[in-house]
Amino acid sequence: MSGVEFVDEAAGKDALKSVRNDKSEIDWCLFTYEDAKSSKVALKGTGSGGIEELKTHLGNDVIGYGLVRKTDKIDDSVTVKFVYIFWLGDDAPRMQKARVSTHQGAVRNFIGQFHVDITTSDISELSDEALQAKVMDNSGSASKVIDKNTGAREVRSGTGSGSGSKIASKNTGLTFTDEANLKEKLREIRVATGEGSNDWFLIGYEGESENLVLLGTGSGGASELVSLLSDDMAAYGLVRRVEQIDDTKATKFAFIKFQGDHMPRMLKARIGTHAGKVQEFFQPYHVSIDATQKSEITDEIIMKTIQTASGTRVHVLDDQRTAAQPPVAQQTQIRTGGSGLQPKTATVTKAVAVPRGNEQNVKFSDEDAIRNSIKEVRNDTVDTDWCLVGYEGKKGNVLVLLGKGSGGLSELVGLLEDDMVGYGLLRKTEKFDESLTVKFVHIVFTGENINRMHRARLGTHKGEVNQLFSPYHVDFQATSTSELTDEVLQTRIGEASGTANKVK
Repeated sequence: MSGVEFVDEAAGKDALKSVRNDKSEIDWCLFTYEDAKSSKVALKGTGSGGIEELKTHLGNDVIGYGLVRKTDKIDDSVTVKFVYIFWLGDDAPRMQKARVSTHQGAVRNFIGQFHVDITTSDISELSDEALQAKVMDNSGSASKVIDKNTGAREVRSGTGSGSGSKIASKNTGLTFTDEANLKEKLREIRVATGEGSNDWFLIGYEGESENLVLLGTGSGGASELVSLLSDDMAAYGLVRRVEQIDDTKATKFAFIKFQGDHMPRMLKARIGTHAGKVQEFFQPYHVSIDATQKSEITDEIIMKTIQTASGTRVHVLDDQRTAAQPPVAQQTQIRTGGSGLQPKTATVTKAVAVPRGNEQNVKFSDEDAIRNSIKEVRNDTVDTDWCLVGYEGKKGNVLVLLGKGSGGLSELVGLLEDDMVGYGLLRKTEKFDESLTVKFVHIVFTGENINRMHRARLGTHKGEVNQLFSPYHVDFQATSTSELTDEVLQTRIGEASGTANKVK
C-alpha cells in the first residue's frame, strides 16, 4: 500500500476535470501535503494564470504535485498538452521526503495521464517558456523537417538567445564561456541545409573546472566529433543527420553525452549536477546517446538510434527456433532521459542468430545454465524474476551465471560490486489503467573500479551480450548500485511504454 490519503478526493477530481476541459479558464491545479508531518495530500489551489501562478504556491519547504494545461501550435493546428509537475523543495521535511517515493505512484494515478513530466527543486525551471519548450520537444513541433519539395521549416528552440560572456547556472558551479557565441554555433547546426555545412557541435570542460567551452564544430559528422574526445574528459555535443522516410527527408538531431572512463574523479562527482542545465542548453533534440568510449559514437549508431526512435527500424520478432542455433532478437535501445523529443521505443525486433567462436571474443561457462535462467525470467508462471551474468574472476571474456532469484531488483543489486561488470535481466510488472503488463529490463552494470584492460575490451562484447538478453523493453546502464532503484526503473519503463506521458 502507498500509505497516501487524499483530503476531499471529490474536490480534487473536480479541479483536475476543470484543467482537462479546454473550454474552462482553469488551466492549473496543485496538490500538497496537508501539513509538515502529514501523509495526506490535499488540493492547494487552482487558477487560470498557468505555471506562473502555480509556482507562487511553491516554496523550499513544500512538496507539490501539479497539472498544467498548455497549448502547442504545429503548423496551423493547435493541440492541448498537459504537463505534470513534481516539486520537491530542498528544505521539505525529511520524513516527508522519505515517504514521497511510496506516494508518487498513487498521486500520479490520481492526477491521470499527461504528455510531459517535470521533476525539479529549481523554481527557474518552472517558467512558461521552459514548459513550452518541453511541450514542443515532446510533440516534435520543435524539430526541423526538410521536404524535398517545400524546403525547410523553421526551428523553434527552447534554449533562448542569452547574452554575456559567462553565465552561471543556478544551484551548480556550471558556467558557459561566451554563451552567446556557443548558442550561435549551435544555431548554425540547426539551420544549415546545404552540402558541406556544419553538422556537429561539441563543448567540454576547461581543464578540471566546471566551465564549459567550445571544443569544435564542423561538417565531418560523428567521426570528426569523436576525434576531439579522449578517455580522460567529459563533453557534450549535437549531431545533425538526415533520415529518408519515403519521399520525405527529415532532419534529426542527436544529443551526445560523453564521459570518458578515466576522467578526473572530482569532476565526475560534480558534473552529475550539471545534467539538467546542459540538456536544457541543447534542447530540442530527437535522441540521446550516452557513451563512455569513442567506439559508441558513430554515424551508423546515431542513425540506427534515430530510426528506432522514429519507428522506421521496427521489425517483427520471429518466434521460430531451431535446435542447433537458437536465435535471439537484435535490438537498438535508446535513452530519452526526459529532455529530448519523446521517441517511439522499439521493443520487438527481428530475430537473428548469436555469433559463435571468436567473432565477438565472448565465451560462456555453462551456456545452457545462462540461457535457461534467462528463459525462467521470461516465464511469468515461474517465480524467478531476475538473473545476473558476469565475468569469471571479474575479468577476461568468459561469462558465467552469477545468480538468479525471485526477490526482484534488490536481490540482484546485492550481488553487484564496484570492481565487476554484470549483465542482468529483470522482470517487472506495469499497471496501465486496469491492465497489468510484463516488462523486461536489461541491466548493464560497470563498476567504477573494474580492471582497466578489462574495461577496454567491453566494447567488443556489447553486441553479443545485447543479443543474449534480447528482446527487452528497457536497457539501463549504471556504474553505482545507488543508481539502481525500483522507482528509477519504473519511471524508465513508463517512458519507454508511453504510459508516463499519454492522455486518455
